[in-house]
Amino acid sequence: MSIRKHPTIALVADGLTSSSLVFDSRVIALGPRGFRWRLALSRPDYLLVESVWSGARDRWKYKIAAYPEHPERTNHALIRLVEAAKDRGIPTVFWNKEDSVHFDRFVASAKLFDHVFTVDANAVRRYKAAIGEHASVHTLMFAIQPRTHGFTGFDFKFRRANFVGSYSSENHARRRVWQDALFGAACGSGLGLTVVDRNSSRKASHYRFPALDGLDVQHAVRHEHTAQMYRDYVASLNVNTVEDSPTMFSRRLVEILGCGGIAVTTPAQSVDAMFADFCHVVRSGDEAGELFARLRGGPSKRDLERARAGAEYVAKHHTWQHRLRQIAEVLGQ
Repeated sequence: MSIRKHPTIALVADGLTSSSLVFDSRVIALGPRGFRWRLALSRPDYLLVESVWSGARDRWKYKIAAYPEHPERTNHALIRLVEAAKDRGIPTVFWNKEDSVHFDRFVASAKLFDHVFTVDANAVRRYKAAIGEHASVHTLMFAIQPRTHGFTGFDFKFRRANFVGSYSSENHARRRVWQDALFGAACGSGLGLTVVDRNSSRKASHYRFPALDGLDVQHAVRHEHTAQMYRDYVASLNVNTVEDSPTMFSRRLVEILGCGGIAVTTPAQSVDAMFADFCHVVRSGDEAGELFARLRGGPSKRDLERARAGAEYVAKHHTWQHRLRQIAEVLGQ
């Protein structure tokens, strides 16, 4: 089978990935029912399933991750989907974007597939130990879609910081420490912070952001609309959940850089290896506070030069077209 410029992908993914792939591929979104006739009619080049918690319209909620404490939650529908694809000779691909924090949640589902991709190179060895030394396991990092998160020039409308993402007072303790430090520094410096809360629709109190003077929380927006935040605000904050991986960085970071945003990020091995020349890596709340105080006066020439270089670097190395080519090469297509 020969891959066309725009492959046909039978897809199980979240909204962020789906909205990015539609520009570079023909996407056939699959649910846990009715997939057999869709596979037959669409004749996809491959099946791609990512490590979703819920998937589009919550159709895959509790059907891919493992929940040992809830035995009624199974991946049986996923097993049937993968078997149906294999019966038709369709290559099957699993991408765990949650590694290595949630490796154990998804490894059982990953084992079902012909090929496994992970955002964290450190997890490759773990997959081979779980699946087999000769298993097809590869690294596939986060990427941008230039049609939505590409560079369009500089026009910072607000001398204020933004953060697009989530917060939890119960999970990811180290990330929360970094968030508290950055948020406090942004507000304490007088720069202020606008948050787009990805969990604004969730009712649990532990998802609420801390109440700080100068911190404004807004409801979640469509993924493609986050790009305008990065273009409009003089500083875009990023926090890395995984710090010891050479390849795992947040999707948010490359999207900020892709837009030409001025990224302010916490340290990580991946950041040091790939992105340190293009963003401000802050290692303490005090360091962040000094930077934010300066940015109140607007970006410097050096800030803009680094941001432009970052956008060019990401466009050259970290787009979804690059990632789709990686998958095609592994599949021999």
